[in-house]
Amino acid sequence: MMKNDILNTKKLGYKFYFHDGDNQIACFGSYFTGKEEVFINDDLFSKKRNINCTSTHSFDFESSQYQVKFDMLNILTGRMECTLYKDTKVVAKQIQCSLPDDPKKAFFFIAGCALGGAVFGYAIATIVELFVGKL
Repeated sequence: MMKNDILNTKKLGYKFYFHDGDNQIACFGSYFTGKEEVFINDDLFSKKRNINCTSTHSFDFESSQYQVKFDMLNILTGRMECTLYKDTKVVAKQIQCSLPDDPKKAFFFIAGCALGGAVFGYAIATIVELFVGKL
């Protein structure tokens, strides 16, 4: 755990933690905004927004070249792989999934999102119809 765990917030997204010697590398990727951040020992080393399925963050730290690679393996299930490289060698690799592992829970999550989207869409259409009239 970092001294002041920056990723220990209510931000929704992928949170990956790696160790290299005495250093902790923490990586965050947002589910919704595409914002990606890489911290080493509480210090922000790389930050960018990405809408692609892969992205790479490169930076130097303690005379070594580091790379963090985010790779979306399955966009439907939200399966994300994060790989940490040090001087072109793989230090560690982690995979996370935004959906629960239990298929029943995953189904109810997706069904709930679809129902919520339908209700939201109907509400917006009703409000627009009130102000604009029938189209």
